[in-house]
Amino acid sequence: MGGINSGNWGGRPTVEDCLALNLPKLLRDRAVRPGHTTAGTLTWSSPHSEQTRASIGYTAILGQEHGRIRLQYRTAQRGTAIDHDYTIALLATAQPFGGWRWWFICPKAGTRTAKLYLPSGAAIFASRQAHRLAYWSQRESPRNRAISRAFKLRHQLGDRHGGIGCYIDKPKGMHRSTFERRIARLQRAEATVNAYAMALFGTCE
Repeated sequence: MGGINSGNWGGRPTVEDCLALNLPKLLRDRAVRPGHTTAGTLTWSSPHSEQTRASIGYTAILGQEHGRIRLQYRTAQRGTAIDHDYTIALLATAQPFGGWRWWFICPKAGTRTAKLYLPSGAAIFASRQAHRLAYWSQRESPRNRAISRAFKLRHQLGDRHGGIGCYIDKPKGMHRSTFERRIARLQRAEATVNAYAMALFGTCE
């Protein structure tokens, strides 16, 4: 059985703070497979080190349209170890152009969802809506959101180290038209950052 160290972040939890079960990724990684029974351990690492943050045991049984996944793990709350062992239903829906899309059935809300989350202090994985999770960006100030967006756009263009306004070469293999569209979005985002900076400096005079 896996283990999860529960803390207390305070305030409304965010998606980024939670452990997440991403069903499309589990399918890509063949951790779960339609028509098969699979079992193993899922682990999460600390974002700043290789240390294991959490682990859970699972057994998944998938047919062609229905399935289930059993989760087994232990949480620590106020110094007390609590064992969890429960099953989540899975459902596949036909897609308009062929193929199937798999979903979790949220054990709290009963709705279809591709991802389930476990916030600190919670007992079971459930959908974002069921746990009332926010996104970290919703906690950011408008200025910080603008900065985050600018750096995200830079990363999409392969620039991992450049600052606001730094020149970017076209990534190898990227079409010129795609590059120009992304550069235009980046320029608009960085113009917003610069406007916030000018407003800030203006208040400091």
